[in-house]
Amino acid sequence: MGLRLNVGSGQRPFAKPWINIDVEERWKPDVVCDASRLPYDDGTAEMIVLHQVLEHFGCGEGQGLLRECHRVLQPSGSLLVFVPDMRALAQRWLMGKLDTQIYMTNVYGAYMGDEHDRHKWGYIHTTLFNELRAVARWQVLLDFDWRQLPGADLPSADWWMLAKEAVK
Repeated sequence: MGLRLNVGSGQRPFAKPWINIDVEERWKPDVVCDASRLPYDDGTAEMIVLHQVLEHFGCGEGQGLLRECHRVLQPSGSLLVFVPDMRALAQRWLMGKLDTQIYMTNVYGAYMGDEHDRHKWGYIHTTLFNELRAVARWQVLLDFDWRQLPGADLPSADWWMLAKEAVK
């Protein structure tokens, strides 16, 4: 069994056997590092989760992180990416079915005193799929099936969240 990495763990650390990684010491991750260079050898991770992480990188800036995840994943390993669905959020907000504060927090991020808190880009189904496809050759790219992952504190499927799985 390979490593299980929760990259950008922030306020949502996972239980063992997961390794929580974040650039911010304030969240007390297992490993403090910039995820653009993960401290693991090629092909050592069974699974990597980016939960509410990719939107904190500007247009195209997250590609380095995605390439790094691909490098660290073992063959047939999975990268799970969860981001706000900007189209679904905008549609609800424009229909008056979503509070402006919640909408704007998803657009700009929940700033808590550090620039890492800000959202710098947004995704819809096609742009997230295209971003994943642009950075590496994946065996499979699909919607995440919301299966339970032991130790992972993942929310249940929700209308406002995109969830993709990329299998190396």
